[in-house]
Amino acid sequence: MAMRTATPWWASLTLGIGLLFFLLGERFFGHLPGARFVLTGFGLLLILGITAARAWAMLGSAGARRRVERTLLACHAGTVFALFLYLWTTDWGLAKLGLIETSALHFQGAVTVLYLSVLIASIVPLLMVELSLGLALRTEFDVQSGPGNEEAGVEYFRAREIGWSGLSLGLALSFLMVTCQVANERNVQRDVSYFKTSSPGESTKKIVSSASDGLRVLLFFPEVNEVKNQVRGYFEALASATGKLGIEFHDRLTDAEIASKYKVTKDGVMVFVRGAGDKEKSQTIDLDIDTAKLRSPASKLRNLDREVNTVLLKLMRDKRKAYLTVGHGELNDPESVPVEVKARTLERPTTVLKRQLADLNYEVKNLSLLDLAKDVPEEATLVIVLGPTLPFQAGEWDTLSRYLDRGGHLLLAIDPNGDLSMGPFEDRFAFKMMAGHLTDEQQHYRQRGTLADRRFVVTNQFSAHASTTTLSRTSTDQGLLVLVDSGALDDLPYKGKPEEAPKKTITIRSMDTTFLDLNNNYTFDATGPNPEKKQKWNIAAAVEGPKLGDKEGYRALVFADVDLFMDAVARSALGHAVTVLVSGPLLSDSVKWLGGEESIIGEVVSEDDKPIQHTKNEDVVWFTLMIIGAPIIVLTLGLVGTSARRRRGSKKAEVTL
Repeated sequence: MAMRTATPWWASLTLGIGLLFFLLGERFFGHLPGARFVLTGFGLLLILGITAARAWAMLGSAGARRRVERTLLACHAGTVFALFLYLWTTDWGLAKLGLIETSALHFQGAVTVLYLSVLIASIVPLLMVELSLGLALRTEFDVQSGPGNEEAGVEYFRAREIGWSGLSLGLALSFLMVTCQVANERNVQRDVSYFKTSSPGESTKKIVSSASDGLRVLLFFPEVNEVKNQVRGYFEALASATGKLGIEFHDRLTDAEIASKYKVTKDGVMVFVRGAGDKEKSQTIDLDIDTAKLRSPASKLRNLDREVNTVLLKLMRDKRKAYLTVGHGELNDPESVPVEVKARTLERPTTVLKRQLADLNYEVKNLSLLDLAKDVPEEATLVIVLGPTLPFQAGEWDTLSRYLDRGGHLLLAIDPNGDLSMGPFEDRFAFKMMAGHLTDEQQHYRQRGTLADRRFVVTNQFSAHASTTTLSRTSTDQGLLVLVDSGALDDLPYKGKPEEAPKKTITIRSMDTTFLDLNNNYTFDATGPNPEKKQKWNIAAAVEGPKLGDKEGYRALVFADVDLFMDAVARSALGHAVTVLVSGPLLSDSVKWLGGEESIIGEVVSEDDKPIQHTKNEDVVWFTLMIIGAPIIVLTLGLVGTSARRRRGSKKAEVTL
């Protein structure tokens, strides 16, 4: 009978406790030198002490018991070696090796994966062998482990097989860490979602490509930061697509002189610089570098392309003026809406419209009744009339006509519930507003489940015009534009002088299942005193006047649905409620076309759109299934296979007997 010199079951538990203290000292209390010294030191003493005890037990045992102890000692030794490797990833170890900056980062990453792989490949087999032995079997094994005892030999082979299985599982987990490290070092991003948070939009690329002088972006970030990695990918893609953007990385403390020049006082600042010397101009964007706030609704990183696009417009051209008429019950002037109209209509705010105009580098001003009685200011780049419920006076129409005579730009949106008159523009544009409301029994947006939903007509009928470029490529609701209680434009023949005839383009039409509801019953009536007709109705039109010598003529956009430019509440990819424009990118492209900036029309990527991506909870589920579920499945299949082989072996033994 062998001496009971084997280590007890709690030896491995002591090793685990030592690792726990080591973890607390290095990770949770590493910023407190005193606590770190005590916790890390105590953990190391436990680990080294129990490893030494395991070695003593191995030397004092014999036969199968000694072989088992040798296996367990190898696991302990692997744990100690892993901690030795960890030592060289600390600041002390990197300093001893003389590694700094990039070299230190690569070395630290590689050795971190190595020591974690060794640690897992040591701990997992140790745990599985200890569980296979158990307390009762360990006592029996100690008694039977004398020389020549075949049953003890069988138990050793069992422990060895379990140990090899544990090592295989540990190496599989280690392979996942190696894969993650390689993916991080060889980071290649491919954005397959509708919303491309890390990619520059088409409009931004066009703005940068149009730059005639030098354009640089100075990025002030810490050396290691997740936000910096996201920003780097965005600007590298922008520079690669345009070939006209220089990227510079700076540390605001090391490069104090440059930081002072551009008034950078914190990390996460991006400075855009155009030109050099006395002609140099700059604009700045501040980002929050706290990774915990990356996916908050207020994070600028979620709408980085929109932020960059806005800054570039300010940098590339002077601020423009957009005048919005007031005093006639317009959408943007709810205070002037008559009481009887307010009673039958909902509140329709225009905060997004004004914000988008500001993003396009337009200063928004009101064009009051007093102004319209005189003349439109010379500085006006654009005049916007949004659904007046009170009619314009003849003199006010004349003021707007004189504005167009000198090559002005007008956006006119009519409210079917308000004043339908377009004054002299009905003859000038050869369009008039039709009475009635567009309704569709089939193609409509279901909101409340009532007949009133039929007024939320949807369409995807857009022409190849600059003002609908982005709208035709992207979507606001699964490929469809929602028209809220829209009217229709009647295309009239032009009756004026042929040389003054405008160029007309229908930019948006309804579906062919839509009808103009003339009796307000939400139902299609093909017969009766006023039969209704299903067809494609004109929703919006672009009108261009003849040239004025060497100067371009006027430009105008006419819409039969003013609600296209009101706010709407949508749900972002992260589940947050966001305020967007009903018509999505329509306003941006319309303003650019009216202002003669067709060259920079294109998509501006924004989280306010409706992206296709997993939610946070879905990501957690997939991560758990890949990291934990897959190894468990492999282990279960292995145990089932082992059990089946044992049953077959037992049956063969019974047959032999």
